[in-house]
Amino acid sequence: MNRETLVNEVASRTQVSRRRVSAVLNEFLSEVTEALSRDERVMLHQFGSFNVRARKARMARDLNANVGMPLSGRHLPQFIPFDTLKDTVAQQSPGSEGHAPEEPAGQVDRPVDETRRDLSAMLARAEVLAEKGKFEQAIQQYNRILEKHPGHTTAMGSLGRMFYCTGNQKTALQQYNRALKNDPSHVDTLVDRAVLFTETGQYEEARADLLRALEYEPAPFQASYQLGVLYITIGSYDDAIRMLTRALETDRTKPEVHLQLGKAYCHVERHAEAIEHFETVLRHEPDNGQAYRYLGMIYDKDRQVDKALEMYRKSNEISLA
Repeated sequence: MNRETLVNEVASRTQVSRRRVSAVLNEFLSEVTEALSRDERVMLHQFGSFNVRARKARMARDLNANVGMPLSGRHLPQFIPFDTLKDTVAQQSPGSEGHAPEEPAGQVDRPVDETRRDLSAMLARAEVLAEKGKFEQAIQQYNRILEKHPGHTTAMGSLGRMFYCTGNQKTALQQYNRALKNDPSHVDTLVDRAVLFTETGQYEEARADLLRALEYEPAPFQASYQLGVLYITIGSYDDAIRMLTRALETDRTKPEVHLQLGKAYCHVERHAEAIEHFETVLRHEPDNGQAYRYLGMIYDKDRQVDKALEMYRKSNEISLA
């Protein structure tokens, strides 16, 4: 099991958004790492403890050269499982003496773990279909999930997103509302509904959803980014810069954030900052016509005619291509 699988499993079992699970996991790992760096012990009841042990300096031997090799002393992290965890693993290990209790005669219910694995696999398949742009097939897959698990919030919200991607805004909104009635704190769905509200001109509703998402998950990338885009749409450029900068602090690799920040700085005539962000976009996406066009506009305003013409030319070439 890797990190992505772990996040998906927890999200599907708890019906909490993957972004929220990932954010909590990041904070947990960060806290454990910081505690260990302070030489503190981290104990988790009935699970185990994370400790730091000191390894003394010693002499080892390089077997290839057959010579002594000094190893300096250092501190190393270690995990010590508690008895509850040891016993649980031992009981489930192949060849262990403990046996699972026999099912009553006529029992047809599937084990909980098997049902969860099936759900996780179905969600993963739906996500792959969505990523490939096969939205109709993804809709069918999410409907199958909801037939077996009628109250699954993530599936409801994701189904809404698929309808949105196919242009069916009315049905998408119905699914978003259904999901949020089931779980008002589902961050992914709050952000998705806000995107729909922004597109349909319901700016106050969009802003309310995004602010709620930020309350439930203080450092999500998407909520900060979408709120920044919304502020640009309604002309609140200083607020846009604040929110987009916050999104950038969460993930500096997203060229779309630099593009929107460039636009916001451009609107408030802070050309040096705008140019810096547009150039960052072009380092990641050399064929981004919007970045070239905005650079042309800035250079035009600054009366740098040759640079402006060069930017406009590149923008037009990309558009024609």
